[in-house]
Amino acid sequence: MGSEQKVLRGILPFILGLMFLFCHTLLWAQVKGESDYIGAQACQSCHQSEYDQWQQSDHFKAMQTANKDTVLGDFNDIEVNFHDIATRFFVEDGQYKLTTTNKQNKVQTFDVPYTFGFYPLQQYLVDVGEGKLQAFNIAWDSRSSEEGGQRWFHLQPIEKITPEHPFFWQRHFQNWNSRCADCHTTDLKRNFEPKSNTFATQFSEVNVACESCHGPAGQHIKLAKKGALSAQDSGFSQTLPALKNFSFSPNNPIAHADGKPNNSEINVCARCHSLRTPLTQPFANTDQAYQDTQAYQDTHDKTAANSKNNYQDTHDKTAANSKKNYQDTHGKSNHNPHAKQPQQRFVDDNRLEWIRAPFYHANGSINEEVFVAGSFMQSKMQHAGVTCSNCHNAHTGKVKIQGNGLCLQCHQAETFNSPEHHHHTPQTEGAMCVNCHMPEKTYMGVDDRRDHSFLIPDLSFNGDSSEPQTCLACHDKEDEHWRQKSQKVWGSNTNSNVWQATRQQVQDGAPEGLEQAIAFIQNPPNSRLRQASLLADLSQYRSQQGVDIALENLESDSALLRRAAVESLEILSPQARWQVLSQKLNEPSKSVRFEMARLLTDSLGQLSRSDKAKLLPLLNEYREMLEINADSPITQLAIGNLNTQLGDLAGAEQAYLTAYKIEPSYIPVLIQISEFYRQQGQDEKGAGYLSKALKVEPNNAQANHALGLFKIRQKQYGQALSNLKIAAHSDEAMPSFAYIYAVALEQQDRIKLAISELEKAHQRWPRDGDVMSALISYLRKTGQNDKAQQYQSKLQTLQR
Repeated sequence: MGSEQKVLRGILPFILGLMFLFCHTLLWAQVKGESDYIGAQACQSCHQSEYDQWQQSDHFKAMQTANKDTVLGDFNDIEVNFHDIATRFFVEDGQYKLTTTNKQNKVQTFDVPYTFGFYPLQQYLVDVGEGKLQAFNIAWDSRSSEEGGQRWFHLQPIEKITPEHPFFWQRHFQNWNSRCADCHTTDLKRNFEPKSNTFATQFSEVNVACESCHGPAGQHIKLAKKGALSAQDSGFSQTLPALKNFSFSPNNPIAHADGKPNNSEINVCARCHSLRTPLTQPFANTDQAYQDTQAYQDTHDKTAANSKNNYQDTHDKTAANSKKNYQDTHGKSNHNPHAKQPQQRFVDDNRLEWIRAPFYHANGSINEEVFVAGSFMQSKMQHAGVTCSNCHNAHTGKVKIQGNGLCLQCHQAETFNSPEHHHHTPQTEGAMCVNCHMPEKTYMGVDDRRDHSFLIPDLSFNGDSSEPQTCLACHDKEDEHWRQKSQKVWGSNTNSNVWQATRQQVQDGAPEGLEQAIAFIQNPPNSRLRQASLLADLSQYRSQQGVDIALENLESDSALLRRAAVESLEILSPQARWQVLSQKLNEPSKSVRFEMARLLTDSLGQLSRSDKAKLLPLLNEYREMLEINADSPITQLAIGNLNTQLGDLAGAEQAYLTAYKIEPSYIPVLIQISEFYRQQGQDEKGAGYLSKALKVEPNNAQANHALGLFKIRQKQYGQALSNLKIAAHSDEAMPSFAYIYAVALEQQDRIKLAISELEKAHQRWPRDGDVMSALISYLRKTGQNDKAQQYQSKLQTLQR
């Protein structure tokens, strides 16, 4: 380290105000600011036991300052090589450092100020300037040598990672500020500046501390010092629920919760332990009408009785100053900020990812990294009132009881811990509850994580061979004869079969999937999350049945089903969407309002002035929700689309280019910018972004399709066909890609090949009307009337 840097760091406390924008070191200081977050040490004096337990937890070690006590990796001047990129780990003047290739393909040395996690692997955060920390994608395997650990390894060992690749360590998808920090620190303020693509990130504590779960404790401390704590006023804006007691009843081997199940604990845990998009800040004070289900029912019932009057009262005032009036109507209240607020509902304040590929398998088990909550919310356990802390110590994070004893708290041993139930030798791996009902999958190379949907293994289901079979994880050398023989011993799980078969059919777009999905959605005992995941995907069927079930579920008491219903209405025209959803603008759930705004954005240009005034408050809130994640390229695309519909083309272009600045190798960004310039009459400029996309991913379906259309507009027909063919034959193709390719072939007098391509497309997408219509037309054009009539009959059946 140079002497100038040593001097600078020595005087930083005195020149903080002047040097803030120039010295990135300051951005990672623990900043208390003016909030009510007071730090974990303030909790210690009254809660010593909980504090000691927390210090042993994954939460405590989620992120720490890099020093000799926290760094587990070998920084003893070690050099490793992955993907033809050499990296050297070393310590200089007490500062942990690494030298590696940067995104400009130059060798550079970086500081490593923080560790990230600790077991079974530890990553390291690299300071790259501009306020950004990057999660380095070479990690330390902290397992023992006997387990294969104590080594450096690359987190993407198979895919070739170059400086241009979106997953290169210095690019957006490895950025700590936007993608990791929320759940690895306490009281995070990202402070992203879109124009400069820089951060001034602050946090009150470097790890996941007490106030990450309990909320700001400033008022709690004040009340405690005054001796004024009470059951009515703990000083916290929210109160975590007390654990439910589970008790056994006669002749029932499974315990049930005393009283009504309370799942509000998941509102806290799922904020981080889920795959979701946040729509509000944690512990934000939110309006009672949008959080209280009963208040929603009251509002909804009044609207049903006199929707026009209530609609006018609530929304017409916004015409003069829509944003201010919207805040007056929905967002402000003169309340004590420390008074107990309605419990933030996770499904209202976040867009939870649906149970669908590629994130989940068809049976609902985990595939990609989904972080537990979506898995657990499908389960019978969650619906019975089981919460996270029934099994996990909330302060250590560890399970409360090792082995089957954990499950036997609620499942009688005589029934469930016997060979008659598990069909294995007692005290063996096969007799462990978790090995059958919570199978493991390995992520990040060495991290084994258990599924939390508590599935019942079913050997009778013989679906897609790519789907996991729990039993085969251990019995991997057995054959079909063994499966059939074992099935007779075990029997079949009909309920599991229905869900998995239905999810698979809808996922594949199979015709029979529509009726199966509707039957599943209409069966009340089924998981609401599973029902909603199916409903959200019914738009692909483009059927009146799908629209009807969506309209029905706009009235559901489940925010998940209402949100899915809105998504499913995407097949309607913009005018029809407005006609339906304009009656629902008093919707209480933020996540549902987000989907409504997304779907209604392109209705703006077709609305009257008064209807625009009614919609603008929702769009203003939509923008506010988007800006929470303004450091994401996908969010900037959404902001650009919103600006386009509002007629702010300069703002749209700025948002699109901000997305490009955040991640210039992200294909959806490049395609959207190209489309924007095409719409503005700058086709050549847009085509340049498509060429960049194909440099990143030469066989990308959307980029090839868009470039093929550009070449057709340029009358480069022969060259266009090659791009359109790649798009149509891709695994990621859509029916429209095959349709356009066939039309282009026919226009080039290659009608036989066009018919062949359409027949293949029909086999792949048997319900697509455009593909069938083109096929009928071309068959008749070539005199194949009988064959055309067969497809005509299919099309008529489809359109009924």
